[in-house]
Amino acid sequence: MALVPRVIKKKAKSLGPVFMEGKFLRRFGVNIRRFFIWLDKRIGTGIRNLVMPHWKVVDNQIMFLPYQHGVACNPKYISDELIRRMPDIEIYWSVNQAAFASMDAMDIYSKLTNGTIDKHDPKLAELEAWIAEHVHFVRPNSYEYFYAAGTSKILVTNSILGDKFYGFPVKKDQYVVETWHGSLGIKRFDLDHYNTNMSWPHAALRTGRQTTHCISNSTFEDAVFRETFWQTTPILRLGHARNDIFFPNYQGMAAFLRGEFLEQYDLEPDTHFALYAPTFRDDHNFKVFDLNAKQTVAALEERFGGTWKLLVRFHDNDRKTGAARRNTIKGENVINVTSYPDMQELLAFTDVAITDYSSWIYDFVLTRKPGFIFAMDIADYDNERGFYFRLEDTPFPVATDTDELAANIAKFDLGKYQADVESFLADKGCMDDGHASERIADQFEKWCGLR
Repeated sequence: MALVPRVIKKKAKSLGPVFMEGKFLRRFGVNIRRFFIWLDKRIGTGIRNLVMPHWKVVDNQIMFLPYQHGVACNPKYISDELIRRMPDIEIYWSVNQAAFASMDAMDIYSKLTNGTIDKHDPKLAELEAWIAEHVHFVRPNSYEYFYAAGTSKILVTNSILGDKFYGFPVKKDQYVVETWHGSLGIKRFDLDHYNTNMSWPHAALRTGRQTTHCISNSTFEDAVFRETFWQTTPILRLGHARNDIFFPNYQGMAAFLRGEFLEQYDLEPDTHFALYAPTFRDDHNFKVFDLNAKQTVAALEERFGGTWKLLVRFHDNDRKTGAARRNTIKGENVINVTSYPDMQELLAFTDVAITDYSSWIYDFVLTRKPGFIFAMDIADYDNERGFYFRLEDTPFPVATDTDELAANIAKFDLGKYQADVESFLADKGCMDDGHASERIADQFEKWCGLR
């Protein structure tokens, strides 16, 4: 009979066994490193609270502190409008890889001219010169970043102000403007739907205390601000600058962007685009994104006619964690646009929208073009995150698998859908009209003493 060795399990009452086994640094080294990182951050916070209040605010200086430190969303379109005006201001952007960042003068020029490009136009050269002199990029959480934040008259964000562990004091003569990235979005983000030990809710509470004004596009968003972290913050219902691109005054711009995309991928001019862009999951579960691309494209071609391509874009959180590499949605009619820099530009020339719970479709609804919900985990997501309203109360047909999505596409009624869109927008009190960036820039110029 084989002998089974006896394993003695005795809980050590001292560090002696750990030293004896040669595992002290492996066992406690990580925690020691974490402690010093935490201590560094606490020291930095203390120094910022001590020093930054003494820096003088520059009246004609504006800083943009966007979500994920990229040039996009409302901050980008507000900045573009300011640059087009070329006023007496200095603009600072907090961006990753600031040393390599730049502002595309051609992009801003094409918006200025509604997509009509003349490379010999003196205005283009003037824009390039103004950007080179007046637009500056700083690395997040660097000294230059904090100095710009401490001296700018207006601080603009579309999420929390500063990073989770890198808050900073705000002076009474500064304006802190929240231009939230969700607007009519369905996902809840109040404290009841977060683990309160997480750093994000604490940073959000800090942002709520520091914000001087929220910019809203609807009565619905007003209510969301009031229910979350901005219970008493003044709300300016000026609309969302990022949504201006969906209106007739930007139609030429949308056509220009579409043409650039067709050329980049060598596609025929009559190609149609459906965008599938789901939101992220905290557990990075990619099984809930199991869309059958071939079946979906076939359904689109059968219902709407023509040649279709499925654009697939995963959330920035999935891209940064590497989870997007597990993408299984592939095929000859699929184009991965996860790295495409500007979501709003994609939406401007997208013909059909497909998502689960992502807020971008509630921007896209302003185009009145078809949208569909494909969500495989509705009950689980509702339980974990929660919804502000039911998916069934949106204009979008809801599917929980690809077969149902294909059926919804096949029986899609454009007339009913567009009537439902008007009812939805009226119910939410949406006031976007294509001129939000102008109204916001007017307000900023007043605060900077330029009007």
